[in-house]
Amino acid sequence: MYKAFFNLTDNPFSISPNPKYLYMSERHTEALTHLLYGLRDGGGFVLLTGEVGTGKTTVSRCLRQQLPEDTDLAFILNPALATEEMLEAICDAYQLTYPQPVSLKILFDTLHHFLLRNHQAGRRTLLVIDEAQHLMPEVLEQLRLLTNLEMDDTKLLQIVLIGQPELQHLLRQPLLRQLAQRITARYHLLPLDLNDVDAYVRFRLQVAGGMQPIFTPSAIRELHRLSGGIPRVINLICERALLGAYAAGSARINGKLLAQAAYEATGVRDEGSFRSVLAFSLAGMLMLAAGWFGWQQWGIQPQAPVKKVMVPVTLPPDEKLVKQFDQAVADAAYEDQATQQLYRVWGFDASVEDSYCDTAQRVNLRCAQEQGTLDDLLQLNYPAVVRLADEKSQIFYAVLLHVADGQAELLLGGERWQVSQTWLEKAWDQSYTLFWQLPGSGNTLISKRSNTSDIQWLETAVSQALHQPVRNKLRRFDSQLESKVRQFQQQEGLKADGVAGEQTLLRLAIYSREDVPRLNGRIPAQQTVNNGDETTDTGGAS
Repeated sequence: MYKAFFNLTDNPFSISPNPKYLYMSERHTEALTHLLYGLRDGGGFVLLTGEVGTGKTTVSRCLRQQLPEDTDLAFILNPALATEEMLEAICDAYQLTYPQPVSLKILFDTLHHFLLRNHQAGRRTLLVIDEAQHLMPEVLEQLRLLTNLEMDDTKLLQIVLIGQPELQHLLRQPLLRQLAQRITARYHLLPLDLNDVDAYVRFRLQVAGGMQPIFTPSAIRELHRLSGGIPRVINLICERALLGAYAAGSARINGKLLAQAAYEATGVRDEGSFRSVLAFSLAGMLMLAAGWFGWQQWGIQPQAPVKKVMVPVTLPPDEKLVKQFDQAVADAAYEDQATQQLYRVWGFDASVEDSYCDTAQRVNLRCAQEQGTLDDLLQLNYPAVVRLADEKSQIFYAVLLHVADGQAELLLGGERWQVSQTWLEKAWDQSYTLFWQLPGSGNTLISKRSNTSDIQWLETAVSQALHQPVRNKLRRFDSQLESKVRQFQQQEGLKADGVAGEQTLLRLAIYSREDVPRLNGRIPAQQTVNNGDETTDTGGAS
């Protein structure tokens, strides 16, 4: 709404990643140089750390673009895994097959043989692990053992660890001293200084078509102080400042307006440096501040996708359409980008850095990463990120939005593509990631020790699922509620222990009448149960 007022052609401070707004400060360039040097040196580990929002993902993407063509790259975006799970994830990332049942030895041998084959073929192998502060010490030690695999002159595997400052503390543990000694290059990415903040703002405005300065020198000084020099926070504050200036009819943004915008954007009063905000889980807070907390609450509907085209099992002879689809596939190579789109489907504008499973609970969602058939996913009835392979075995990721009448709707970036269900099942490896909504408290376990609001939520949810009367104002987890939970668990094939754990809550959420994204496009149908003196609505699966 402010673009015309400021003669801009685009939104210059969107927190969504856009290559044309890539600003490589001196510090980002220096970080990239350190990483490239460490990899050329042939060492086992390279380390990049920095606070949330400082641009680590920006540096890692530039690193990917500068890798030699003879490099096989694997990216691990959710490293909160046990040792065996991590090795499986690495094998999957390199598209390696391994016999079942798996064991550490089988997985290690599979990777060893792959690394040897790659080396003999004259290829380099690189593993990048993002959010590495979540790695467990025993997993890091296993990674160190992988880098023991070497020839006389080079390591068979090089690993880049990217994480928040906690990663540095993790690597100081005595158990990991051998790994720490193998880090050949490390760089801690600091926030932007005042001059870089000024250059960053000017650069983004110029890319968006801005010809005149909008932020006064005093505003830039306030922006640097209140944002702590963190690019993502700069974007958030500047976006709000432009809206505020537009509402006030002011063509210039001064320090006072900027300070007010910082408060409105973050909800934090100006009491010194904005860095104190980091203690309150910056990543989650930014998603809530910059995104939508549910479409209904703010009265904002999700934006319409760019376009919608049809792609049957065999692509039509329309060369233009074939090229469009091929380009969409090529641009969808990263799972984090698809996960970012899934957050948007749920109404949250997350950055790529925040687009992983661990972030979900910060916005009262739960993330499930499972294997199953399309029928299994349809039963869960939630949109999901799916991993697909085209006819050239090129891996890409899409959000499965809708399935009906033998057709499936996929979201690739900002475009919707319709494919046949047959094509989908052929291209899909049956792995998926989906979100579902937790109770209002965010708890993943409801039992006799839970608070009254959770108990009432459970009573309502399980009664609706069973088509039984809902008891209102329930204050304790009584025997009748326990009996309902057991009955529901038996119905769903779960362990009937009478305690609502994560799997029970997930199944209950399927029956919920909450207005949330559904794979079939509909919320469960309402039904009415006569409860003596009153009538209560319940929900059943459609």
